[in-house]
Amino acid sequence: MKKKIKWGIISTAKIAETDLIPAIKKSKNSELVAVASRNKDKAAKFAKKNKIKKFYDSYKKICEDKDIDIIYNPLPNHLHVNSTVNAIKNDKHVLLEKPITLKSKEVNIIAQAAKKNKKIVKEAFMVRHHPQWQWVKKYIDSNKIGKVNGITTLFSYKNLDPKNIRNIKRYGGGGLYDIGCYAIVISRYLLNKEPKKVICEANFDKKFKTDNLTSAILDFNGVYSNFIISTCSTVSQQVLILGSKKTICIENPFNAKAHKETTVVIYNGNSIYRKDNTIKIFPKVDQYEKQVTNFSNHILKKTPIDYDLKDAQNNIKIIESLFKSIKTKKWVKI
Repeated sequence: MKKKIKWGIISTAKIAETDLIPAIKKSKNSELVAVASRNKDKAAKFAKKNKIKKFYDSYKKICEDKDIDIIYNPLPNHLHVNSTVNAIKNDKHVLLEKPITLKSKEVNIIAQAAKKNKKIVKEAFMVRHHPQWQWVKKYIDSNKIGKVNGITTLFSYKNLDPKNIRNIKRYGGGGLYDIGCYAIVISRYLLNKEPKKVICEANFDKKFKTDNLTSAILDFNGVYSNFIISTCSTVSQQVLILGSKKTICIENPFNAKAHKETTVVIYNGNSIYRKDNTIKIFPKVDQYEKQVTNFSNHILKKTPIDYDLKDAQNNIKIIESLFKSIKTKKWVKI
């Protein structure tokens, strides 16, 4: 029996270097053995800098490496389907960056390949593995905040670089695909159900043609989740969960850093001032390492799959409906 699951990374994307490589190296059940780029020199320099044993000058070659168990795929959104199916056909499990695809029907292609080849494919939502989110879900499920009446999410950053893939429409750029998906997935995760209908408004960058300021409401059968996301504003993140007894504020909801504590405030219903309420501090933790270790355990220990491709498909269906609502300026049923 293997002691460690071996990982390979296709692309030298920033998120791979800043988040996934450190996570794999920290994980006790995982080992990073190879990286690939279509540019051989770039792959070589990246491998040397990050102390990776092997490098390849094509995504096809790394997927053919029989030493690798899992491929981490952070390629641009429009390349997700073909690159993932290729990895699956070469006997690889895949951790695929969000959004899993740009169209919900494309998830079926990945799912069929995964089923045929008996491989696991998961969408890379690291937030699902952070202890603060798991604690909040248990707290809500225990009815301590009473009936959940609504969820409000704010997520913004400023990126005006025309060369950045997040600003290139044909690559699947724009706020909804990049960060709107977080507001959607955490609402579904906390409420444990799917929205019945959605409505959305958005501003589009005149040059990039991508959505850069978006506001939406998801109707979970009378429980409303609303969010504002922006790619042209100051950096800000916060999630509020409004209950009939208490309100929860997650102050560092998504990009929680591995070297920093996170904070959840439970407003007890008597004061609006933070200091008068319950402040829960979560210790430093690397949510990416938790994600990597969790995936490797699916193979090593046959642990149950906590969220599958159907879950990922539901998330992209909602994004599709939000884009439809922007065009029609009406509520759209899911």
